[in-house]
Amino acid sequence: MGRFSPSRSNRQGRQQQSGSSHITGSVFSSGSMRGHEIHFVHGAADLGQATLKWLPMGYGVAEGSSASYPVRFVCPASGSWKRTLIRSAGAAGSSTLRLYRSQDGTANPSTFREHVTVNIAATNKTYAFDPSGSLHFHEGDVIAFSFDPASNPGHTNYTHILELYTRKDIPS
Repeated sequence: MGRFSPSRSNRQGRQQQSGSSHITGSVFSSGSMRGHEIHFVHGAADLGQATLKWLPMGYGVAEGSSASYPVRFVCPASGSWKRTLIRSAGAAGSSTLRLYRSQDGTANPSTFREHVTVNIAATNKTYAFDPSGSLHFHEGDVIAFSFDPASNPGHTNYTHILELYTRKDIPS
């Protein structure tokens, strides 16, 4: 019996495919792959009271009463807010999470983009805030999230899930 030896393809240059691909096994790539990239921004705060607060973008920074520099994030690409997961030590009741952005030349995010309201009915349980819109921000915009709980949520952890459009041919 003969041995089967698969041929190797050493294609170089740009390869383009439209539609879907299904790959089983390993894929090796050199260079960059672009498209829709998921980006996570984690944070935590002791919100301490039932008033609107701006959520810090990261750890070790206190929440704020305005959208100043500790609560802002510079967007590396155009994209969308896909989801935020929030887990608080207290039942915060009907809570609204809002996304704001600012374009170049504006210090603090003040352009409202979208809001989601969720009833945080239990303590130490994770709740999902799922927006419905798309293209919430552009490359270079600054974004910030405000959180307005009905009751004191106390110690709160959250993860914002952003989808970044990293391909040059995706319209912005």
